[in-house]
Amino acid sequence: MAGYNSMNTLFSSLGSTSSNSGSSDMLGISYSDYASIKNGSYRKLVSAYYSKVENENQTASSSDIKDNKEKLNMIKDSADKLKDSAGKLLDKGKNSLFQTKVDEAGHSYIDYDEDKVYAAVKDFVRDYNDFLDSVSEADTVTLLRTAKSMVSYAKASDDVLASIGITVGSDNKLSVDEDKFKAASKASVQSVLQSTGGFAYQVKAKAATVSNYASDMAKRVSESSTQKNSSTASSSTSTSRDSSKTLAGIEDAADVAKSSLSKLRETGSKSLFNKVTQTGTDGVTTTDYDKDGIYKAVKSFIKDYNTLLDKTEDSNTKNIIQARKTMMNYVLAKKSELSAMGITIDSDNNLSIDETKFKGAAMEKVKNLFQGAGSLGAQIENQITKINGYAEMEASKSNTYNDNGSYTYNYTSGDMYSSFM
Repeated sequence: MAGYNSMNTLFSSLGSTSSNSGSSDMLGISYSDYASIKNGSYRKLVSAYYSKVENENQTASSSDIKDNKEKLNMIKDSADKLKDSAGKLLDKGKNSLFQTKVDEAGHSYIDYDEDKVYAAVKDFVRDYNDFLDSVSEADTVTLLRTAKSMVSYAKASDDVLASIGITVGSDNKLSVDEDKFKAASKASVQSVLQSTGGFAYQVKAKAATVSNYASDMAKRVSESSTQKNSSTASSSTSTSRDSSKTLAGIEDAADVAKSSLSKLRETGSKSLFNKVTQTGTDGVTTTDYDKDGIYKAVKSFIKDYNTLLDKTEDSNTKNIIQARKTMMNYVLAKKSELSAMGITIDSDNNLSIDETKFKGAAMEKVKNLFQGAGSLGAQIENQITKINGYAEMEASKSNTYNDNGSYTYNYTSGDMYSSFM
C-alpha cells in the first residue's frame, strides 16, 4: 500500500470534510478512524484509492479479473450462508422451530426447544459476522450500500435484540448471551426471529440482495474478460440521477416505513387488532381493542411515512418520483376516512394524528384501513416496495465494469464510507 503522504494527496484531491474531532477525512473516514479500522476485522474500504492506483499504473490482466470474480463469489457465498441460517429461523409449518400451543384455558402461546433454537441463533450470529467480514473486503459501492443498510437496521433494532440476549457490538457484529436468550420471553424471541418484517426477515432480504448483486457482478466480470480484446470494446459507465447519499437515505427510510407498516398489517395471533380481555381496578372485566398499542403503532408509522416523503422529495429519479406521487394520491383519496380517525394531511402531504380523536374512533375501521388486499395499507406497502427497489436499481448504476474488467466509480464515495459504520 502506498505511503501515508500519497494517500493524503489522493484523498485531498477527491475532496474532504471536517470531522467532529477536527481531523481531516479520507472519503468520509477520519485519519484516527482509519488506524482503528486497519487493525480491526471490520474495515471501511478505500477502494477509490486502490482503483485509481491500479488504473494509473497497470492494465488489468486476466488473473486480475479472476481475482475480482473470486472476491465476488466469496461475498456471494457468505451472503447465501447468512440467508440460509436466517431462513431456518423464519421457517414455518412442519419445519418451524417455533410452535403455537394452546393451554387448558384455551389461550394460545409460543413454545420451542430452547437448545435447538439457541443453536440456530448461534449459527445465524456466526454467519452474520462472517458476512460482515466478507463484504468489508468489497470494493464496490453497491455491495457496501446494502451492507450499510443491514448494519443500520441492526443498530436501530439494538434495544429489541438486547431484550432477547443479542448484542450489537461497537464493531457492528452480533453476540448472543445464552443465559439471557433462554430467559427471554418466548413470544418475544419468536417475534424478533420469525415474524414478517422482523430482524431475521430483514437480514435475509438484504443478504439475498447482496447475493444477487455479487452473482451478477461476477458474471459481468467474466463477460468483460471475454470481450476485452475486441477492438470495438469501449469503456461503459451508467450514472444515476441521484447521489449515493440520497439513494441510501431513501432505502433506509423505505425499510423503516415498511417495517412499521408491517406491524399494522400483521394478521393472526400477532395482530394488533386482536381484542384483549382486561380487568379494571373496579373489578370489571372488559374485552376490547388495545387502543394504546394501536395508537402507538399508527403514530410510529406516520412518523416513518413522513420521513420517507422527506427523503424522496428531492429525488431526480423518475420512477421514485412516480411511486411517491402514487403513494400520496392513495392517501389523499382516503382523506375523509383518515380525518374521521384523527389523522390529517397537511399542505406538504405529511400526516399527523390526534390521540384523543383517534382513540375515540372505531378500531374496526382503522383495522380495515390497514389490512386486506385492497386496503390503503396494502397500496402504500406496494409503493414503498417499489421506491426501495427503484433506489436499489439506481444505486447499482454507481458501479459498472469497463472493457478491462475493472470497476468504475461514479458516486461520491465519501457519502457511502462516512455512513457505512
